[in-house]
Amino acid sequence: MFYNMKMIRKSLPIALFSLSLLFTSCLPQISVKAGNGDEATIFFSTGFSDLTAKTLQTLTGADPNAPLFNKDDVIAVLNSAGAKNTSASLPKPTEIAATGLLPSLSEHQISMAGLVTKTEKSLTVTIGPKQITTFYDFLSEDAKSYLDLMMIPALLGEKMTAAEYRELLASMYGPTFADEIVEGKLTINLSSPDGKRKLKETVTLGELLTAEKEYSWKIDF
Repeated sequence: MFYNMKMIRKSLPIALFSLSLLFTSCLPQISVKAGNGDEATIFFSTGFSDLTAKTLQTLTGADPNAPLFNKDDVIAVLNSAGAKNTSASLPKPTEIAATGLLPSLSEHQISMAGLVTKTEKSLTVTIGPKQITTFYDFLSEDAKSYLDLMMIPALLGEKMTAAEYRELLASMYGPTFADEIVEGKLTINLSSPDGKRKLKETVTLGELLTAEKEYSWKIDF
């Protein structure tokens, strides 16, 4: 398949942000704190090793001396998604952390897709093929083109084990890149409005990216 690399380079900051939300990085974390009403504060951080970052920059033709992520672009994405009180930082040139308040979670796309849902007494994060596909459908064509390069089984509806997916990535981008993507872990943190009830779980990225079922994490308060 032919990809317009000029378009991909132009959309790199947004695409990498989107990629991080699909959990293809070595340091992904999603933290959600329920509010007293229909709101929730979401924090995420993600990053790549120096070697994998260079692979991505080479693939897209991005400046290898520039940070992998752009804070302003990420904040713009959060704002356009309806988030309030947004902020972002770059702990390292290959990492980013961002946060925002969703004032009407039940009306937001991530809730409608089932990714983050809240009731008066519970908070749930769910990740599976449906959530990944729904999020992908929200993206621009440029960002979709970048994600298409990853050939994520859960997104394509392909049945593949994590080991098979690793072999595919290794054949395309090398074993180090493949190991980082498949063997990395996503950390899920959930917190009640008063902060007294908390949950922290981890799941391997290989499980999520090749998933044929949904994974859910929930706290009651």
